[in-house]
Amino acid sequence: TPAAMKFAVKLNSFMTDGILGGGLRRSQNLENAQFQLKGLLKDADKVAAVMKNVNDAVDGTAYSLDAAANVASQLAASGMTAGDKMFRSLRGVAGVAAMTNSTYEDIGRIYTQVAGQGRLMGDQLLQLSGRGMNAAATLAKYLGTTEATVRELVTQGEISFEIFADAMDEAFGEHAKKANETF
Repeated sequence: TPAAMKFAVKLNSFMTDGILGGGLRRSQNLENAQFQLKGLLKDADKVAAVMKNVNDAVDGTAYSLDAAANVASQLAASGMTAGDKMFRSLRGVAGVAAMTNSTYEDIGRIYTQVAGQGRLMGDQLLQLSGRGMNAAATLAKYLGTTEATVRELVTQGEISFEIFADAMDEAFGEHAKKANETF
């Protein structure tokens, strides 16, 4: 009986804290991201368009809407608006996260650093490399050049956020849905 009671208490705690608490946190995070977008964009239609990009980017993946909304608000703070560029960036985050077995938030931080700087820097290449991804090789394939040339272009500040985001999305954007299938 004491073992059964302990199990019941643990199960109740899991249900209350894990499921309900997690859902509440995600809901609060989503609401906060929408609040940030409203403050940045100052237009309900623009916020709705960004949220459509958010939903489309993570639909069918293992990643949560609140995580993508948070990254979208950070990209919007860097000047990105709703549309294909936002969608491809968010889908690229999901693909890279799936490829590196990382969280959406973790890869989103790398993307927002690159977006804020306007260009890819060596630090971000190292951050992705530390997660098991050779982004320089992916960029080399996308640009039709060598990895050494890509590293030189990064040193010179010639790899823009757009090039980085497009290369990652082209290489891995659809992969997040496939990773969800295996999960």
